[in-house]
Amino acid sequence: MADWAGLPHDLLVLIAKRVKVIEDYIAFGCVCNSWQTASTKDNFDVLSPQLPLLMLPDDDEKTYYREFYSLSKGKVSRKLYLPDAKGRDCFPTHHMGWLLTQSLDGEEVNLFNPFSATKIHLPNQFALRALQNPDDLMEGGHEFYQHIKLATLSANPSFTSDYVLVISYNTDVNYLAYWLPGDINWTLFDMDERHGGVCNMTYYKGKFYLLTWGAEIWVVDVQSRDRRVESHLIYLNDNKDLFRHSIQYYLVVVNDALLFVAKFGRNRSNENSAVDTFKCEVYELDEMKCKLKRIHNLGDSTIFLGLNGATSIDSTKFTGVIKPNHIYFTDDWIEQNLMSECGGGKDTGVYNLEDGNIEYFILNYH
Repeated sequence: MADWAGLPHDLLVLIAKRVKVIEDYIAFGCVCNSWQTASTKDNFDVLSPQLPLLMLPDDDEKTYYREFYSLSKGKVSRKLYLPDAKGRDCFPTHHMGWLLTQSLDGEEVNLFNPFSATKIHLPNQFALRALQNPDDLMEGGHEFYQHIKLATLSANPSFTSDYVLVISYNTDVNYLAYWLPGDINWTLFDMDERHGGVCNMTYYKGKFYLLTWGAEIWVVDVQSRDRRVESHLIYLNDNKDLFRHSIQYYLVVVNDALLFVAKFGRNRSNENSAVDTFKCEVYELDEMKCKLKRIHNLGDSTIFLGLNGATSIDSTKFTGVIKPNHIYFTDDWIEQNLMSECGGGKDTGVYNLEDGNIEYFILNYH
């Protein structure tokens, strides 16, 4: 029998460099010690296209492992040793692999790359609290908890130290702040006369684009050199069909265009049942005219929607795995499902933008 563990190290490195899918690369390193030494972060092509991996909720706060749902395999196929994610909220930052993690007690906030195990310490939630006006910390006699809800990076910290991190915190009010490498604290900023809290953010052509619960789109330019922030409204929602209770909004860049996505939901059986997605609508933003144009075809592109934002990929790079002109979504009806009988969590599937059909996924955990 061949001794695969005894293959020459140089040969193992050559094989490792040919593995382009991150979940396969992780599996490669788990075979044995000799394969693990060949699968270093320097031997992986971080620029190779990747399918999104869905990090599943932490069911056991005592474990240091987190499970991921694989679209290519159609099941939960990977469990990673991630002590830095234990008992923490994790948010994507729109750059491959990088998460913002925050401890439940507010003491620790980090940028964390689970695949390279790189961690960048950030000012914690108490630092945000210290910057807040005391009057703004109270509502109805109760203190606000400085809970970060959204995070977006302007560039990948794996390649540069010239980047900006923008966060939104406190669901009901949605304060905004940014951080630059080397800063000892957050810098607060706001957008004048906005309607509703921020529900989604993305970085596009050198600027941050923020979407509010009132379906307004704002552009924010953070001038890192002179620490100046400029913002202005580029779309004011005048479509009543895009302003209702069971609807989620997203911004996503597809083929160098900025798209607005609306996901519509309805109760499964009665008003106390969980909410299910029943349709999606996609609009292209015309920034010059401050208008949204409805589109029905994404070409070969595919959109992914989740609790903390949206992303897109070219489906031709994953033929037979990802469907073009489709929208994959996970259950993010958090507020709508608070009073539901089952608590939600099962609205995960794929929407066909051409014919409106939905295929729901059953998450196979084992």
